[in-house]
Amino acid sequence: MPDIEIKRGYEVLPDNNVRFGIRVINNSDFAISDVEVILDFTESLFQLEGDKIQKLGNIPPSVPRTAKFILKPLGCIHKEEINAIISYKDHQWKKHVEQMRPKEVHCVCPFLKEKSIKRADFLAMSQSGFMEERGLNFEGIRVDKLVDFLAHTCKNRLYKVDEFTIENGKILYLAGDAVGEKAYYLLTAVVKEYEGLTQVLLRVNSDKIHGLNGFLNETLDNLRHLVVSTSAREIGIIKKEQVINIIDSVVQRSNISMEGGTPEIKIKDSMVQRVEIKGDEERALRERKAREDAERRESEPQKARQEEEHIEKKRENLSVSEKKAGMS
Repeated sequence: MPDIEIKRGYEVLPDNNVRFGIRVINNSDFAISDVEVILDFTESLFQLEGDKIQKLGNIPPSVPRTAKFILKPLGCIHKEEINAIISYKDHQWKKHVEQMRPKEVHCVCPFLKEKSIKRADFLAMSQSGFMEERGLNFEGIRVDKLVDFLAHTCKNRLYKVDEFTIENGKILYLAGDAVGEKAYYLLTAVVKEYEGLTQVLLRVNSDKIHGLNGFLNETLDNLRHLVVSTSAREIGIIKKEQVINIIDSVVQRSNISMEGGTPEIKIKDSMVQRVEIKGDEERALRERKAREDAERRESEPQKARQEEEHIEKKRENLSVSEKKAGMS
């Protein structure tokens, strides 16, 4: 095992910046000192916030330390390698220099065209592939106006699969294909009023992971620009866990796949819950599943008794055979 272990990773932030982390782990039995991380990147593609050299100081055995860098992409980034050099001194004050394995960074803004699909296909495709979510709070703008801005942002890029009303808001399903590559992008947008604010919650699904963040960030940047042009203003980012919870609750598959009537959707305390479902098929499915579960529970003790009787009978037959063999 080498004296130090170097791990690296990154995430694309809501403002489209890239947070790149380099973790240094001391695997030796002694402390290492004067640890420095020197970031190496293509300056024509990224702008670095802060210094490219970060000093981690002394690192005791088995204790990790992480250097974090914020990189602003100057364009669409795909398969761009980030490198780094780590230098340190061992317990005998001997200097060592280690080269970090390059890490590919993707921050792609795909060029999209409308993808005409049916609602059922949209929902089926949304259950596979990769996904990412974002959410923003705005003040001073109505739901309908924000929906119009979102439609304008996605015009000629995304096909409107469906749009329907929920309590205090609307849901939109939009679909697009990436030009020049075989990749689809499905956007679920929830726009609703909550405690005097207008919330926008977006989820994108795709069969390609590298374009998710770029697509969402570009959409939100364009939406921000339109909103700020009015008297409205952005209040803040909604926590990802809350975005996931709300969207999941709104677009439950049982709400959408049923027949006969529209579900009533109630929004309360930033939680979207399905409170009423009409549909003979779903009710029958629930009842059939309940019956099957009950029958299975009832049959388990009976099966256990039958197995015990079968084992006991085999023992009796074996005992009789042994007695016959002894007599002969």
